Amino acid sequence: MISEHQRWTPARLRDRLVLPVSLVVLVTLIGTAGYYWLGQRQDATVLDALFMTIITITTIGYGEVIHLDEAGRVFTIFIAITGIGSLYYSLTVTMDYLVMARIADPLGIKKMQREVSTLKDHIIVAGLGRVGRQAAKELWDAGAPFVLVDPKPEALAFAVQQGYLMVQGDASDDAVLDSVGIQKAKGLIVTSGDDAINIYIVLSARVLNPDLFIISRAVVESSIPKLTRAGANRALSPHAIGGRRLAHLILSPTVVDFFETVISKGDERINLEGIEVRENSPIVGKTLAELKLRERSGANILVILRASEVLPNPDDQVTLAAGDQLLALGTSSQLSGLEEQVGPVG
Repeated sequence: MISEHQRWTPARLRDRLVLPVSLVVLVTLIGTAGYYWLGQRQDATVLDALFMTIITITTIGYGEVIHLDEAGRVFTIFIAITGIGSLYYSLTVTMDYLVMARIADPLGIKKMQREVSTLKDHIIVAGLGRVGRQAAKELWDAGAPFVLVDPKPEALAFAVQQGYLMVQGDASDDAVLDSVGIQKAKGLIVTSGDDAINIYIVLSARVLNPDLFIISRAVVESSIPKLTRAGANRALSPHAIGGRRLAHLILSPTVVDFFETVISKGDERINLEGIEVRENSPIVGKTLAELKLRERSGANILVILRASEVLPNPDDQVTLAAGDQLLALGTSSQLSGLEEQVGPVG
């Protein structure tokens, strides 16, 4: 017995279309050959014969290109009955499949799962509350590949509405993390409103992918060291960040406005980007004067972060080393040019 799932698979659709489509093709070939034979005295071409066949089985009926006698009309009746029947049956089967497939999967979950399975070097956002939605928006504006994980049905409806990729499930479950490509992911953002859940997600993710860059929300400040010990690279309190921003807006509003602009990935005018110098980069061991990064890319290197050392406004004689983080300012195209000069990033 065929299950509902099997009934609406593409393979099942192909099986159901074999007979009617084959009949349409056969009728078209017979019709073309027949009209060509009937129109020999009228110097009809193969295209004329094909045209007569198509306008007959599609019921368009522009008019006879080949004038028909009684035998031709009998032949046309045969072509019309068999051709129209098989053509419309094929269309009915196809529409039936499309409608039922949509009913069976109204949110397009299967299509979304296929897209998720192809992701690589993407970011996983665990939790789609207020913090998670803002993180998703920023990633969307930046054009970064990401997938959301949340167990709530309303979160899935929101993700579908926004066009986000999402898997409905508990991010603390290893199977769910595997389904969103935790092994191939570049980063994880944990935004649950419960620190115990956040710690558990961080632990699970760190075990599955030791190289993953993990950022976690901390509901209370005291959870930050626990999340770090659990494996998070960064643990932040949105409340503390919000408070600091409010204070800075009062003390230095121009500075805050500037940084709001440069860290906005959706703004093409000016951006601030951190670029890591990897061991296999061709610029390792060379000075800024030799590389002429500013002249070639147009981007300005504001700061070099080297381990615990900070080199602001670096001198041209500074030699770059593997592990250096270049904090650069420029347009999107200028920063892309700088990344190409820095070389392989992984």
